[in-house]
Amino acid sequence: MDVSWTTGRDQHPEYLDRQQKHALIIGAGALGSPVAEQLAKSGIGKLTLVDGDTLNSANIGRHTLGADSIGFYKVERLAESIAVRWVSCDAHGFSMSIQQWLKNHTLRNIDIILDLTGEPSVRLIVNQERKKYKVNLLIGWMEPYAASAHACILPTDNFWITDNIDRLNSLNVVDWPNEVIVNEPACSSSFQCYTSASASHAVALITEAALDVIDLKVVHPIVRHWIRGQNYLDKCYPGLKLKQWASFARDYDGIITEFDFE
Repeated sequence: MDVSWTTGRDQHPEYLDRQQKHALIIGAGALGSPVAEQLAKSGIGKLTLVDGDTLNSANIGRHTLGADSIGFYKVERLAESIAVRWVSCDAHGFSMSIQQWLKNHTLRNIDIILDLTGEPSVRLIVNQERKKYKVNLLIGWMEPYAASAHACILPTDNFWITDNIDRLNSLNVVDWPNEVIVNEPACSSSFQCYTSASASHAVALITEAALDVIDLKVVHPIVRHWIRGQNYLDKCYPGLKLKQWASFARDYDGIITEFDFE
């Protein structure tokens, strides 16, 4: 099947170049699974999906997989589904942690890593491995209620952790109360409340950022933010306030902005 036609009606010449690209996605949950599908639809030639979790009944309201995949490894069923539905994409799932995957694989020949886990340990491991192999990195995550989403783009010679500082919390737009982030079954670390519909903003932000990297449109480290305004926060949980640096978004229903990573 002609990928230029099936994915872009011959209106996107960049799709042919994307066929030569290989993306590694770490995390195939509520964020990673739809991003993987969007990349496949956008002409990416090869996807490697790494996630050690199985699908639980609590997942299916926010995952691209449904009840027929409960009890199966997420990445295996997701890769099978992508390979069948978008035949231009060679998708493979590895049901293991990134630590285990790296014992038998390297980052050689990978064009972009997407860390969509939200896990500090994964960010640390990826940070170390990228010192061996020059690979573009995108770290993407959502805050509770999908009140904001973030896509940090780090080209090959730029690193997330410097001076032993993990910057994720400083890039969040709200200081979240402990009651909002709780431990729940079927979550890799902690559960954050949001709907699949509200998460679609994050999926779009992160997918478009990844495609900009793949299409060689980003050469400097940047962070893109999707931020909801105060009216949205008030509906979600009492007493939430935007941090001072994000207060410009207060009166908007939602706004996308971009800053230099440094």
